Amino acid sequence: MSSKLVKKLLHQTTIPPTNNNFDSSHQILLQKRKIKSVKVPTKVTSKEDIVQEQAQSLLRLDSAVKKYSSNTANKSFQRHTNNLKQQQRVQNALKRNVGGISNSRSSSSSFSQKPHEKSFDKERDKQRKEEGYFEDLARALKKAKKNKK
Repeated sequence: MSSKLVKKLLHQTTIPPTNNNFDSSHQILLQKRKIKSVKVPTKVTSKEDIVQEQAQSLLRLDSAVKKYSSNTANKSFQRHTNNLKQQQRVQNALKRNVGGISNSRSSSSSFSQKPHEKSFDKERDKQRKEEGYFEDLARALKKAKKNKK
């Protein structure tokens, strides 16, 4: 079937028949049902009543929290608050430390402002080993001298 025939067929099936034998209950089902809004009578409340209700709800919430909270929940809460305090301390310490370590390669990096230090020097290492050798030799000679007496 061509698309024109399909469209014509669909159009014919969507139009309801106009004869008098058409079921009136079918029309009722096709109509949108309108929901009437029910007006709830509002009672007149004063500011004092609102504040009193707010206080009562806070008291009920507080008693429910006390009733249902356990020792482990309290410990978990304390642990969480301690972690938050620790993070806050670290952040404050980093803020105070102006010359902090950065990952920058620019000239404003704190590493570039420090003088260059050699990480390893063969000569210094050789001297340190010799000094250690002579210190051990001196200790051994002193011990041998003590044992002779």
